[in-house]
Amino acid sequence: MQNYSFDMKDPVYEIFGLKVSIHIHTMENTYSLSPEKTIVELNNQTITIACSQLSWAGQQQRANGKFSLSAFRNDRDQIEFQMSAEAEQKIISIKLMIRDLPPVSIYDADTGSDIPINVSESLVQASGQIFYYPYNAFKYNNNLKLPVFFLKNRESGNLLGVYSQDHKVRAKRFVVSEEVQGEYKGKCCLELIHEELAVNLDTKISIPKWIIGEQVNSESFRDEYLAFSESEKGIGLTRWEERNDFPDWLREISLVLNIHGMHWSGYIFNTYENMLEIIRYVSERLEGRHILAYLPGWEGRYYWQYGQYRPEPLLGGKEGFQKLCSEAKRLGVHLMPMFGSNIANLRMENFQEFGPNSFMKTAARTRYHVNEPDWDLSRGHDNGWQAFMNAGSPAWRKELVRQITNLKDTYQFDGVFLDLVHHWVNDPDHEVFEGMRSLKNDLTKNNPDLLVVGENWYEGLLSIFPLFQVRPYINQPAWVGRYARTMAHLLEAEPSRGSTGVHEKGYTNYERKPLSKEYIPTIAFVDGTLEKAKKEIDEVLKVSHQYIDKYFPSKQSV
Repeated sequence: MQNYSFDMKDPVYEIFGLKVSIHIHTMENTYSLSPEKTIVELNNQTITIACSQLSWAGQQQRANGKFSLSAFRNDRDQIEFQMSAEAEQKIISIKLMIRDLPPVSIYDADTGSDIPINVSESLVQASGQIFYYPYNAFKYNNNLKLPVFFLKNRESGNLLGVYSQDHKVRAKRFVVSEEVQGEYKGKCCLELIHEELAVNLDTKISIPKWIIGEQVNSESFRDEYLAFSESEKGIGLTRWEERNDFPDWLREISLVLNIHGMHWSGYIFNTYENMLEIIRYVSERLEGRHILAYLPGWEGRYYWQYGQYRPEPLLGGKEGFQKLCSEAKRLGVHLMPMFGSNIANLRMENFQEFGPNSFMKTAARTRYHVNEPDWDLSRGHDNGWQAFMNAGSPAWRKELVRQITNLKDTYQFDGVFLDLVHHWVNDPDHEVFEGMRSLKNDLTKNNPDLLVVGENWYEGLLSIFPLFQVRPYINQPAWVGRYARTMAHLLEAEPSRGSTGVHEKGYTNYERKPLSKEYIPTIAFVDGTLEKAKKEIDEVLKVSHQYIDKYFPSKQSV
């Protein structure tokens, strides 16, 4: 983050003990309020701010525009802020700044830990912390699953809680820093930024309410937000027990097998025959109906083949894949091949049919290009062939659905795994989140018993997908089990040598996860895992039986 090299001289207004300032961001500049054109009133316990002119360049200039704010204390003694604005240029975001705060730290409610605010990534960046909802590809550790945020008073220990009452997935940024100039130099400031969907940008904007609670209990405050999210006014979360948007057989799954196929380089971990051997071994010790077999790299060179899916000749070809699918079905095991929801190799011969009009891009139309593993070990990380597609684009979505549906009709597998569904950007042509919803709906329209699973989650995605592969180093709160189930990420090690299979991480320590309702026991297989790690495989099978006994009360493990 950066700061301006001059004092913005933003007017400050006191609202129920909070000192606030406003920024309005268009696609071409940053605006504040003109104090001489601003009226503050208190009527019936509601504070209103009405501004009929905007300012810019540290109050040196004036611009046509309007801003209004209303704030009141609700029946929980929280402050509710409602804001709207008008400008000559299209408005992308409004920032509410809470200033002159006492010394604070950021509070992680999921871990109960404090996070310092004075962090700087380089000599040309200002000290402070930015947290993102729903996703920022460059800030894994600062992504929020919910638009909920806490600050902890370092002296009293009291928590200040904030959330946005939004019914759509729209960008929120929570920024904490010490001011570097002006009246409040050295004081902490909290910035609450709501960004409008780029597909809807206009010269007028009205943003969802910000709810600010003082001296809150983090768990109660979060649950209050989740109750809103479950309501008709929220994003549409549905409790696991009440969901009807996935096949019933998922409720009987107690074990996931991550069976790796072919690495990006062409290295073969498991052929289709090897995969079948693994499935046979496991299904002899656990009923097939409890097993979900996830197949990353089934289509050939991992990621390189994205965008043009078919059985890989070097893994056994069409006949080998048909045998795998047919035999797994006979054993009652549910197969789930992996597909890229928003990635395609632009060198594929079919790319021109769907790609050029489907690139993911930012609000300013910068092409979205991240996630550049060192696939070839050249240390250059230059994967220009790896193009991000927007599932909201009809051309890409139609083509992906066509390929998956044709394969499903031919081979009769039971599920599909969609890679990278959590990647989000404020695309000006098509909503990324709604594109994911449409993709899932298009896949299941004529195949209602098809399970559709995603990688990683944020709150909105919990309303679309019932099962997620989750990264082990990002804390997974138990409350996610209210709405969905999770399984181990494919980057997690298999037990024989710590290999991460097709994933670019390479090697890591193997660790068996403890039993918990929201997490379905998972074990990975590369070449040699079945032969060299049978003891650990059998231990995980025991955990799978325990999962059935503990969480499927009407079932008995066999």
